[in-house]
Amino acid sequence: MAGDDFTEALDERHTGPRHQVGGYATPVQGPVEDEVAHAALHNEVAWTDPRLRAEAERWELLFQVDSDDDLDMMWGDVGTLYWLARTGDPTNDDPTAISFTWQCC
Repeated sequence: MAGDDFTEALDERHTGPRHQVGGYATPVQGPVEDEVAHAALHNEVAWTDPRLRAEAERWELLFQVDSDDDLDMMWGDVGTLYWLARTGDPTNDDPTAISFTWQCC
């Protein structure tokens, strides 16, 4: 798939931990937006349910913190921490508008 070739080319150019603010998450296992959407829907919908995809599209990455040997940070087995916000919410003081998940190898 062409997208896979593009992703592999980017991976070859980037070395080291992937800490970032905003942008697109660099998932370890799968779309982190799906994970937080599933939690937002109280884990009551199937992973194939179209409502899950609709909810996942409402979430965007705030920041991610990668495992980093130089900073002596290891999340599980070389994992990454992700914080996401639900888009369209006028304030961030609503605790349901922010979600956290993490993934590891």
